[in-house]
Amino acid sequence: MMDMPDKARRLNWLILLGMLLTLNRALLLTPQAMVDLSPPPTPTSTATPIPPTRTPTPTCTPGRWEAGSVQVPATNVEIRYQVYLPLCGDPARRYPALYLVHGYPYDLTHWDQLGIDEAMEAGIRAGRWPPFLIVLPGFPDDLYLYTSGGPGSVEAAMMEVLIPHIEASYPAERARWARAIGGISRGGVWALEIALRHPEAFASVGGHSPALSVNQAPPAYDPFQLAQEADLQGLRIYLDAGDTDWALAGTQQLAEILKARGVPIRLEIHPGGHEDTLWAQALEAYLDFYTEPWRGLGQ
Repeated sequence: MMDMPDKARRLNWLILLGMLLTLNRALLLTPQAMVDLSPPPTPTSTATPIPPTRTPTPTCTPGRWEAGSVQVPATNVEIRYQVYLPLCGDPARRYPALYLVHGYPYDLTHWDQLGIDEAMEAGIRAGRWPPFLIVLPGFPDDLYLYTSGGPGSVEAAMMEVLIPHIEASYPAERARWARAIGGISRGGVWALEIALRHPEAFASVGGHSPALSVNQAPPAYDPFQLAQEADLQGLRIYLDAGDTDWALAGTQQLAEILKARGVPIRLEIHPGGHEDTLWAQALEAYLDFYTEPWRGLGQ
C-alpha cells in the first residue's frame, strides 16, 4: 500500500504534466506563434554595383603618313620621303610597297596632293585592294633633273639607299613580287629607267605621262633603248597619257617598241592634258594595275 507522501508526490507530477500539455496545445493553435518558413527578404545593398566585364571591340588602325630622310653615303645628298602605313595594318605582317616618283616642279608631296592615300583607303575598305605601303621619295634637283641614271643618280639613290632603308625600317616585303614603281612626267621617266634597268627587282612599273620626248639620256639609261634590249620577262608595264597631252607621242612610241618585241604592256589614253586633273582622275586605274599581283594576300 502506497503511503500518503508518495500519493501526494504522484498527484503533483500528474498536475504538472497536465499543465504542460495544455500550454503546448495553446501554443500550437495560436497563429501568431507559428514558425515562418518563408525565405527572409533580400537585404537592400548600398554598395555600388560592379559593371560586367566587356571584351573590348577590336579597332582598325587608321592609315597614316610618316616622314623621314636618309643620307646617301659619302655625299651631302639627303633623300626625303613619306611612307603611308595602310589602314588596318597588322604589325606582325610585311606588306608590298608602291614607290611613286613625283613630277616637276613638284616635290615628294605631289602624289599626296593628288589624293593617293584617300583613293587607297577607299579601295582597301571596299575590299578592292589589299593593304600595302606607299613610298613617296623626294630628290634634290641635282639628282632629279641633271642626271640620267647609273652612279650618282636617282637610280643609284633608289636602288642602293632608299629601298634598302625602307625595307629595313618599315614592314615592307623584301621580294620582287612585292615591289612596284611608278612616276609622273619626269618622275615617269625615272620609274621606267629604273625598272627597265632592274627588272629583276620589280613586279610592275608605270609611266604616267612620262616626259620621254624631252629626255636626253645616254643610250645606257634611255628607256627607248632599254625597251629594245633589256630582258623584261615578268615585268608588268603600264603607260598612259592624255589625249591632248604633249607626252602622248613619246608614250605611244615606247608602247610600240615594247609591243614589237612581244612585251605585254597596258596603254591607256585618258581625256585631258599634262595636268594634275588627269592624274588625279586616273588614280583608281593606276592602283588597280599596281595591286593586281597582290590580290588575295590575306586582306
